Amino acid sequence: MNRPQDLKTPGLGWRRSSRRIGWFILALGLAAYFLLPAWAAPPVSKYDSLRLYTEALFEVSQKYVWPKNEEDLMYGSLRGMMNSLDPDSSFLTAKEYQNYLQGVKRPPAEAGMDLIVKDGLLTAVSVIDGGPATRAGLKPDDHIIKIDGQMVRNLTTQEAARRFQGAPGTAIKLQVIRSGEVKPMDLTVTLEPMSGNTVTTQYLDNAVAYVRIRYFNDETPVELDKALNNIKQHKPAVKGIILDLRNNARGSMEEAVRSASLFLGNQQIVIAKGRSPKTEQAYSGKDRDLVFKTLPPMVVLVDQGTARAAEILAAALRDQARATLLGAKTLGLCGLTKAFPLEDGSALVMTVAQCYSPKGLKIPGKGLEPEIPGQKVSAAKAAEKAPAPQKAPAPVVSPEQDPWVLQAKDLLISGKPTPVAPKKPAA
Repeated sequence: MNRPQDLKTPGLGWRRSSRRIGWFILALGLAAYFLLPAWAAPPVSKYDSLRLYTEALFEVSQKYVWPKNEEDLMYGSLRGMMNSLDPDSSFLTAKEYQNYLQGVKRPPAEAGMDLIVKDGLLTAVSVIDGGPATRAGLKPDDHIIKIDGQMVRNLTTQEAARRFQGAPGTAIKLQVIRSGEVKPMDLTVTLEPMSGNTVTTQYLDNAVAYVRIRYFNDETPVELDKALNNIKQHKPAVKGIILDLRNNARGSMEEAVRSASLFLGNQQIVIAKGRSPKTEQAYSGKDRDLVFKTLPPMVVLVDQGTARAAEILAAALRDQARATLLGAKTLGLCGLTKAFPLEDGSALVMTVAQCYSPKGLKIPGKGLEPEIPGQKVSAAKAAEKAPAPQKAPAPVVSPEQDPWVLQAKDLLISGKPTPVAPKKPAA
């Protein structure tokens, strides 16, 4: 009779490997338990979770209908774990991590949208004005369920973004679910280089300057500086500025600080707080960047697509310059990320600090609540402007016809809010 250890059981090598992994993880945990001070020791229940994970890994490796190698399973579980944290956290393979270390490079072509995983669905949180996705008919809050006929599963935000970058002219077929529509919609997005300025300016009735930031990149502060100096020299002097940050979910903390510095000089712009109080750091602008000695009255337009750099800028302007926010509650997505390399060359990118406004308002998970809600458009008027399903989208509404822009203009012409000279930070 063969002894149990002599049986050629399928996957016996994996069983032993998985057990070794499990005991190795457990040993590390026990070492940490005894080496760390009592206040830092993890609860025993965490070890039960590690055993549970090892058991699940073994069951999938043995019983899933298609064979999966160890790396696929481990990488898949790491992706899922990072995806569960927040939209800015992700797992990078060794190759992806090397690209990450080389810095952010502008893709040759893209779809012109920003994505998050919302309620388990890949969701367009913002769709850039005039970009390929806008022309294809995609709208903010559309859920993407298929890409080129394949169901979307277990993608991190960064992985999804890379799916919509590539060679110019690349056509990507999407199936999306839109609120209010009974059936999924089929759209085709053709990748193109992002063209045009990120900042545009227009004068309304020669009295109010309308400044639109489509999205943030490294050139945005330079473009914004030029736009604000043109406004400063405009004759007659403007009665106020409308800064439109709606549908803008792209950009870094550095780009937000440089942009806010043009309005606020050396005032505090954002506070980053990590898990430990010792990690707290405040970021301020520079006096030499200040454009206006006395900032004109301002209304900042925000909505559920306002996130990241746009949220930092909106919060700083409200707290420091008393600018009025008008519109809808923002997304609440803003933080500092850091990469942590792993032994095999892969890495975890995770949020290590959250953004707080100069007055201490936490932005992530909460968002910014505007002082003035944007007026609602009647269902009849919305139906007139909205494109029919699966047809070419209607043109972007011009500022002169945008109800929120008109609402902001009336507020500024009426004399509210009042201009404010920048205050000097406390010594």
